[in-house]
Amino acid sequence: MLNNHTIEDCLEILAGFRKESEDFSLMKEDYTIMHSIAKQVFKGTALTDRQFALMQTKLLSYSDQFDKADIPLELNNLRNPIRSINREKYIKLEGNKIKIRFPFKKSDIMLINEISHKSEGYEHKKGSHEHFFDYTEQNILNLLDRFASKSFKCDKEIALVYHEIKHMEQQKEKYVPGIWDLKLKNVKDDLLKLMKEDLGELNSQTFLKYCDRKFKYGIAHIEGTPPPRNIKESIAFRNKVVYESKPSVENLDVLLTGLWNLDRFPMLVILDKEHAETQLHDMLTYYRDILNATQQSVLFRLDDKNAGFNQLVKDRKVNNWVDKSTKIVYISKDKLPKILVSCEWQPTVSICFNSMLDKNVNIFVESKCDLVVFREEYISPFRRHSRIYG
Repeated sequence: MLNNHTIEDCLEILAGFRKESEDFSLMKEDYTIMHSIAKQVFKGTALTDRQFALMQTKLLSYSDQFDKADIPLELNNLRNPIRSINREKYIKLEGNKIKIRFPFKKSDIMLINEISHKSEGYEHKKGSHEHFFDYTEQNILNLLDRFASKSFKCDKEIALVYHEIKHMEQQKEKYVPGIWDLKLKNVKDDLLKLMKEDLGELNSQTFLKYCDRKFKYGIAHIEGTPPPRNIKESIAFRNKVVYESKPSVENLDVLLTGLWNLDRFPMLVILDKEHAETQLHDMLTYYRDILNATQQSVLFRLDDKNAGFNQLVKDRKVNNWVDKSTKIVYISKDKLPKILVSCEWQPTVSICFNSMLDKNVNIFVESKCDLVVFREEYISPFRRHSRIYG
């Protein structure tokens, strides 16, 4: 029989950390929390006030096991003084950053993880309870949409900006750049001019092109887009820069027809070396009768083992210089040709036959294209953390 024992002793015995534990067992519903706290105190970490109160309640359910083992159940005596916890929860400005601070809570961490990869300037030091975001309207919206109802103290300035944003959301037609009843609203004159030069006047014939270029021109709201009925509408109505084109769902000709109808040029096509010959052949075959070979350029070659690819480039006469008249440029996913960095040619769309891109290729695509098509059954999990994905 133990003498002068503590609540921590009882918890360790019950959870299997002591020699007296053989005749004790935790109930299934208590195992995770009680075993975790027992492991903590066994390593020398003191209980918090809330852990202490919870264990006092939980241990009562096991009094019969302690009686049977002739070990008094101690609920009040502590081995170490209660560990104090800073339970501050706040969202405030710190320089040019939004600082959000809270004690560890899995549900709150999940909310942070949900927005961190798509938020500007996210910073967090491992082991810290503080998270930092750039002071932007989008970050304020992302944070307060999730944390405003969770009893966080919030700086007045941030709260005022948030309420103004929500007010504007409720009256989008007055504030948000968008299309209502086939009319562009809240768009600056200079941008209107650029859109008209690129796409023509907004009308029922050009509406899908405007939808398709919404990320390029910052069109944040489009009223009344119906469910897509074809590939052209599926691309135009996408809700992110990325469009996933699964070969088992859409054949290549269907995809290319949709892009053709949306006038999606200049186009960058990123080939997978392992299947480059087949991929290039399919592309060139589709465009054979509608694009001149001089408007296409292949900027890489393969080794002797893949001589068929090099011969295809020669036979189809697509070994051309890249200039403003070039409609399609083909590169490998493994290397960004220097000419693309130095020349004036600028793609608006990229078709990628493999989502695992070289870093420089990926940066180029992210910076130039407002439509990125991944031609794969399953996109790499790493790709989903890319800025262009969401």
